[in-house]
Amino acid sequence: MPNAIKRHKLPMLQPRLKELPPRLKVLSSRTLKQKQEANGRTLALDGAAWRKLRASVLSSEPLCRHCTARGLTVIATDLDHRDNNPANNDLINLVPLCHECHSRKTAKDMGHNVRMGCDMQGMPLDHDHPWFNAAQADLMRTAGLDGEKSPATEGPQTDWFPSVSP
Repeated sequence: MPNAIKRHKLPMLQPRLKELPPRLKVLSSRTLKQKQEANGRTLALDGAAWRKLRASVLSSEPLCRHCTARGLTVIATDLDHRDNNPANNDLINLVPLCHECHSRKTAKDMGHNVRMGCDMQGMPLDHDHPWFNAAQADLMRTAGLDGEKSPATEGPQTDWFPSVSP
């Protein structure tokens, strides 16, 4: 039975096999140097020099810088160029980030709308959110941590529970 299937399908496949080669595309003949010049990189991302630089930065600062600023402990897996110039590989310009933060920052740098959501109290997780600083100031003022006194504590103290005379 298998031979019958093969003999049956072979005539159907032969015309298709003849059509395949013209549809194949020629691979890019650009060299690595030409590709690096096109995207502005001086080090190939899969090269030994980049891997060595990446390992040294991640070993000196193993946690994601953005997550650490939010009070989270997340291992950094990616390096980001602070000035968005892929040719500038100075140690000061390379920022260790987790993959999520790196993707968000890259999308924001490219002009995409990035939303991070809110925490359990309804505060935005993105510290660059337009009303994040105003909301933080309100919370600090409410908690009395801004150095100003709350209006409720100013003025004469009144007895809220009048004493009952016998």
